[in-house]
Amino acid sequence: MESDKQENNNNNNNNAVGSDTANLPEECVAIMVSLTSPRDACRLSAVSSTFRSAAESDVVWARFLPSDYISLLSRAVHPVRYASKRELFFLLSGRHILIDRGKMSFGLQKSSGARCYMLSARTLSIVWGDAPQYWRWISLPDSRFSEVAELINVHWLEIRGKIQSKLLSGKTKYAAYLVYKINGHGSRSFSFQPQETAVIVGDHISNHTVSLANKDETCRNTIMFRNFLRWRGVLTLPYIEDEDNDVFDDADDDETVDIAGSSHLRIDGWMEVELGEFYNNEGENSEVEMSFMEVKGRHWKRGLLVQGIEIRPKF
Repeated sequence: MESDKQENNNNNNNNAVGSDTANLPEECVAIMVSLTSPRDACRLSAVSSTFRSAAESDVVWARFLPSDYISLLSRAVHPVRYASKRELFFLLSGRHILIDRGKMSFGLQKSSGARCYMLSARTLSIVWGDAPQYWRWISLPDSRFSEVAELINVHWLEIRGKIQSKLLSGKTKYAAYLVYKINGHGSRSFSFQPQETAVIVGDHISNHTVSLANKDETCRNTIMFRNFLRWRGVLTLPYIEDEDNDVFDDADDDETVDIAGSSHLRIDGWMEVELGEFYNNEGENSEVEMSFMEVKGRHWKRGLLVQGIEIRPKF
């Protein structure tokens, strides 16, 4: 009997709370919802008709948009048309818009509303990028930008980009990614020596050792290169006879390289590899420096297509 009474009391209390919430003015509910996140706002819209109406209001979605969204839209290459703040949010979180004469793109992360940017290859500092014997600029139909950089032949590969931290969302962990493709047999030229990446913000340094090459190809070419050096008398270690084995049992620990970063296929058909990460504090205005390099191998590299560097939240 006591347990039944307690259960009835709990049900009555829950009903009272639900009734009180349902009787709140829509403006109050909208303010409450705006203090959550875009993901939570969508979930709360299923609670009741009052919540649904409040969760679709401009009061809520104006809070999720950047405070300077009007200024950002004024920099768009093409006019951005929308009927409500909610529609604008999902437009920006569904795809990037081109800004600054098509040299950069901007978007929002759907779950949090955090800002995302992509710097086109034209905005990056590419060593010998303007020398046609080393790099050329081409157009590809699946690129976000009108031009991408194609590597013809270099032995010193160095790509750098910069962005001001004040352009990004505060209190957010970010990562930078090189967005690229490798055409033809270009992957082979990246298999002899791993590449080095870094993201620097003030005193913070995040760096990785990565490889754009196919793993099996990296193993095969490394073996061939080491055996060539032995043949020339540069290395004195025994030959590796099992070329399918990617573990060099005869190598010393200090000869091995830990490949921390790996490439991933994006939904747009391009590849990406993480350059590094950083935490963007509220109110800071620092320069975020990003780099991708391979300058130690001194061998010629080719076939790399660079679309740009994307900076987005990392969770």
